[in-house]
Amino acid sequence: MNKNYLILLIAVAITLSASAQNVTFSNVSVSGGSGNIGVVDLNGDFLDDLLDPSSSNLLIQHQTESGFDLSNISISVSNNPSWSIASGDFDANGINDIIFGGGSGVSFLQANDDGSSYTQSNDSNIFIFSQRTNFIDIDNDGNLDAFICHDVQPNVYYINDGNGNFPNVIQGGLGDTPTGHNYGSLWFDYDNDGDMDLHLSKCVVGSQNTSDSRRNNQLHRNNGDGTFTEVAAEAGINTNTQSWSSAVGDFDNDGDMDLIVADQHVNEIGTKFFINNGDGTFDDITAGSVWESQDGAIDIVTFDFNNDGYLDIYSELDTRLLMNNGDMTFTANPSQIPGGGAVGDLNNDGFLDVYTSGNVRMNNGNNNNWFKLNLVGTQSNINAIGAIITIEGDFGTQIRNVRSGEGFNNMHSLNPHFGLGTATIIDQLTIQWPSGLIETSNDVDVNQTLFVQEGSTLSIDDNPISTLIDIFPNPATNEISISAGNTPLKSQAIIYDVLGKSIPVTIENNNVINISQLAMGIYYLELVTNQDEKIVQKFIKN
Repeated sequence: MNKNYLILLIAVAITLSASAQNVTFSNVSVSGGSGNIGVVDLNGDFLDDLLDPSSSNLLIQHQTESGFDLSNISISVSNNPSWSIASGDFDANGINDIIFGGGSGVSFLQANDDGSSYTQSNDSNIFIFSQRTNFIDIDNDGNLDAFICHDVQPNVYYINDGNGNFPNVIQGGLGDTPTGHNYGSLWFDYDNDGDMDLHLSKCVVGSQNTSDSRRNNQLHRNNGDGTFTEVAAEAGINTNTQSWSSAVGDFDNDGDMDLIVADQHVNEIGTKFFINNGDGTFDDITAGSVWESQDGAIDIVTFDFNNDGYLDIYSELDTRLLMNNGDMTFTANPSQIPGGGAVGDLNNDGFLDVYTSGNVRMNNGNNNNWFKLNLVGTQSNINAIGAIITIEGDFGTQIRNVRSGEGFNNMHSLNPHFGLGTATIIDQLTIQWPSGLIETSNDVDVNQTLFVQEGSTLSIDDNPISTLIDIFPNPATNEISISAGNTPLKSQAIIYDVLGKSIPVTIENNNVINISQLAMGIYYLELVTNQDEKIVQKFIKN
């Protein structure tokens, strides 16, 4: 048994059991939200937006300071989003693209440079009974690839050529059961070696045989050389539940990823809870955790909804939210929300909300602290999908992997989020980018969203005066003005594009910078004070 878990059991046995802080929500009526949906930034401002797609239309509601700005964008696609959607910027233009997973195949929707239109691209016209879809850099070349679970054949993945095209379509090698049965795919680093491994939730329709090997969930270890090895039995998680999805997260804050495998069938094997031992193996700790009585979930995801520093569970189960007590047990939250929603911060207050059934369930929050990141990869893929973020402090150690496509069908926020409880400082923040670059920062303030561009250690420095600097108008066409209050700035500044290219600029006497020479898109302005403090502000060039 895992040593840390044994210590935890002893501690729980001699103290009163923990009790999670409950969370409440307020309803905000919005359009859409009944099918496969998304909560993800769709215009490049890092604010989570609402996405409700159909075969002919994208209903997008962009988050603003005063609510949501609705737009309907007509599209034409070959495959409906009948089973899943995922989002990521596969052409690296600063605007996230979309993939639809349908019963006959997948459709890629490529966004233009401001997200006002989407065009079907890259479709290979091969038959895929698509279930879960993901964007992930499989070959780790800095470009986003796409992975698709196939229900009736081996899985399929698309390799990006670096120009936003997928000429190399591969079937097999990552889930090769001839008859498929692949439902939920999760990319995460289970063995803490710095690269993304793949967990597959498996389900065989009509199979009542609990020993049917086709039902065995799989774990494909990334060997770091472009190959993968299936190791679920070796790791102790080759359970043969009928699973449509699983939830992965560090539920005990010990710095490695644990796993909850949902059983979609009722009164059969049952949902399983596995603790990561830190040595490449897992132990089954289902008994006494509440999961032994929780069956029937199709979609299951994990986020910290009450910002107490422990990951909670959201699914279609009758209890809706199961709150992490901090001792590897969970308690039902009395304030219920409908299942099947998408999760993100929809009013940018640091507390996670849920979009479902024509409503946004706005989290009413509490006094707990929080921390969020906006990441831009340069050597790595632009979304930093596959990045490993670790924070350390009075709360212990928390870890997140950036993922596109978790649970079964919806798309959730790409912005890493941490609840911090009563902690007032993050002792150390570590970002391990997919490229292998590791950046750290100490004594980071809480209750902020920190922008970090890969390789720009200047932007990882926590800077309290950054909130006193503003640029306007934003978006801008020919020039931007800087409002710096009483903060003196040096006249030389640098503008970075989304690929990390630097453009030196000069601040004129009236605090104006000429940007007429820039192409339309998203940029980051680095300003330097007379005390050599650096501030980064984002702007959009029309």
